[in-house]
Amino acid sequence: MEFITREIASTNWLTILFLVCIGLLVTAKGLNALRFSDFIMLFSNNKYIISYQKPNKLSSPFNAVLLVLQIASVSLFLFLCFDVFEISVASSEIMLFFKIAIIYTVIVLFKLLVEKIIGTIFSIDNIIDEYLFYKVSYRNFMGVLLLPINIVFVYAFQPTKIICIILFVLLVVLNLIVLISFYRKNENIILNHLFYFILYLCALEIAPYFILYKLIK
Repeated sequence: MEFITREIASTNWLTILFLVCIGLLVTAKGLNALRFSDFIMLFSNNKYIISYQKPNKLSSPFNAVLLVLQIASVSLFLFLCFDVFEISVASSEIMLFFKIAIIYTVIVLFKLLVEKIIGTIFSIDNIIDEYLFYKVSYRNFMGVLLLPINIVFVYAFQPTKIICIILFVLLVVLNLIVLISFYRKNENIILNHLFYFILYLCALEIAPYFILYKLIK
């Protein structure tokens, strides 16, 4: 009988990552259990946005913890997509993940900083703060949704290209729905500054993700 060697990829670092992510969820709930309950119901009602948007709590520990979770979940999803599509990258698995996470973090924080600066320059801090809170809250929630999906992909079955594409499209569509709902709410302000709004979309909502792909590649 001829023995065939089977290569089994180590998932130790992924297990540690998932434990850290679960720990972040527990921490967020521990920081404010009532706020966490409202956050979990974000897509079913807007109680969370109404209750916590006005006090400008974007930089609160609660949001910071969920932002870290978002970065970890999105970076891992992108990492798994790279593996499924067999995109050649001159890095080990763990180094590729950290590369994706670092670049994604830099882009997210840079966008937040630039948007805050724009708000200060044009004296529209209130609407920019509302916009950032609205956008970050929904993206943090999507990060939470991606966590169990990533766990299934790592331990249950490897996703196919079709599944990755469908999930990616769903995430893009959800992001568009979130952004469009806010834009419609403030459509009068946008129409009065349409040219600058188009520049903003191209520079800060579309270009960074092309840069993310190119930098990782």
